[in-house]
Amino acid sequence: MTVQQVVLIWITITSVVAFLNFGWDKGRAKKNRNRVPERVLLAWSMVGGAPGAVLAMFAFRHKIRKPSFWVVEIAGCCLWAWTAFSV
Repeated sequence: MTVQQVVLIWITITSVVAFLNFGWDKGRAKKNRNRVPERVLLAWSMVGGAPGAVLAMFAFRHKIRKPSFWVVEIAGCCLWAWTAFSV
């Protein structure tokens, strides 16, 4: 297995976790329950889950009005795309 394959697997796994966390948070928000902290959502994005987080933002219409999330998501996607294709 190449380093690039490992990076792509990592991005896939963390993207799934980020997607699920965004979905969980949206469900909790609708029920006025305890939420997933924003720092947790942003952390999953930065460790590789930005593609999944972006998909979740559109799929669940969640956090799309927060500029801080867009900055982190775009930076995360660029960082991990560069990492995946420059290795």
